[in-house]
Amino acid sequence: MPRSDETEKLPKLTPPQIIDYCKDTLGLTFNLMDEERAKTFVAKQNYFFRLEQYLGICPNANKTRSGKYAGLDFGHLVEMSTIDMYLRKILFKMTIDLEHYLKVKLVGDCQDNPADDGYEVVKAFLDGNPKVRSSIQSGFKLIGYYDKTFFRYTKTPAVWNFVEMVDFNDFSSFYSFYYDFFRTDGGWTKQFEAVRKLRNAAAHNSCILCSFKPVQGFVSDVETTFELISGNIGVSSGTISTMMKVPFLNDFAVLLSVYTKMATHPAVLENTFKEVKEFFEGRMVRHKDYFDGFTEVKNAYRFARGVVEFYSHKEPI
Repeated sequence: MPRSDETEKLPKLTPPQIIDYCKDTLGLTFNLMDEERAKTFVAKQNYFFRLEQYLGICPNANKTRSGKYAGLDFGHLVEMSTIDMYLRKILFKMTIDLEHYLKVKLVGDCQDNPADDGYEVVKAFLDGNPKVRSSIQSGFKLIGYYDKTFFRYTKTPAVWNFVEMVDFNDFSSFYSFYYDFFRTDGGWTKQFEAVRKLRNAAAHNSCILCSFKPVQGFVSDVETTFELISGNIGVSSGTISTMMKVPFLNDFAVLLSVYTKMATHPAVLENTFKEVKEFFEGRMVRHKDYFDGFTEVKNAYRFARGVVEFYSHKEPI
């Protein structure tokens, strides 16, 4: 018997064995994608551990006592993984844009702040975060694309070059630190965690559409929730509150909210939302009939679509 802190070791399976496991153990059908195509898919296009994460889109009520999934097809997992892939690419572009605009704002506030020489606040931050200091002095040597003159700034960085030396997580910490240091309000610090999680998930190619169940105890973003409730997005206030308890949907709504406020270039804002809307109206619903019996998937789509429509018509601040 394995210890309680050990994970059960499962046997390695070949593609044909994976298909048998899906049929015999999970109860999946192969109507939307036949078995031969499914074997090729797990051998050439994806691996089953990723696909297995999308089992969460099937409501628990549809699981039999034996643990099998009634009404779930292998094609459901493939389609959800495909939608997830395209969505991650869009979200990654948006979070990269947002990171840029936040850096522009911070550097601009530094330039306009007579109490800030650009160096003292960075030194104070690094004194309290020695690991960040160490990483900026060694990490960029591994990247190799920066001009050699860049490294002379790593020993005594100022705000305007420090923001180029840190990853998004450390930048987020510095952003909050900066405005606390000067006792001013930088805005959006409460939304950083949602944006950071989306950025990391997209950058690391993690599955994000694994579950659409509200999580009890999850703290949704209050500002975005009120913004949507007062925005007449075609969804009841109760449904909005419930949907914002789904971690991904909360983070998605927060990202769009902050993006409309930070993307100061009108063309960037217009083109981004054009791409998002085309995806929601096109590839995302190409096989919408697959999910006719999946209430949670359909409700999540209606909510997210309403969020996209709402923010796509908001003017940047």
